Amino acid sequence: MSAVAMACQPRQKMGMPPVQPLDDTHLETLDLRELARQALALLHTTGHVKTSEVELAVPAAPVPARVSRHWLEQVLFDLVGHAVVAQRDEAPGNRPVRLEVEPQDDFGDHGPSVRVRYAETAEPEAGLALVREQVEALGGRLGVKRHGRTGRTVTVELPDQGTASW
Repeated sequence: MSAVAMACQPRQKMGMPPVQPLDDTHLETLDLRELARQALALLHTTGHVKTSEVELAVPAAPVPARVSRHWLEQVLFDLVGHAVVAQRDEAPGNRPVRLEVEPQDDFGDHGPSVRVRYAETAEPEAGLALVREQVEALGGRLGVKRHGRTGRTVTVELPDQGTASW
């Protein structure tokens, strides 16, 4: 089943067990900018997403995160896949889905994050249930903010990297 198809169905509906938390053996320090670029390139290459459907915004400096490459790639596949499908249904030919990577704040209040903005007015929980499980298994948090009737922003905040300035 494709990442786009999996993004639209909770694991329990597919007969899969809940996602289990990761241990330290699966973690490595990665640059979120590069991981987002690679995930988006794979979605383009496999035909799940057209180049014009997703806009990538990354900072100039590296954004380190200690995560599982495989799991975070899957989160990105599912999150972008869900957003693109929702955008196609909600506002075909409208503005592209925006994928943003943000570094950890200087004070350590918030870890590095990935944010997806797109047009959708339906309830997001069904399509984002798998993403929520995966993010929580990574030790992060998933937040969904609705923008009235114009769309939503989904934020995946990863754990603090321990690089706070205080």
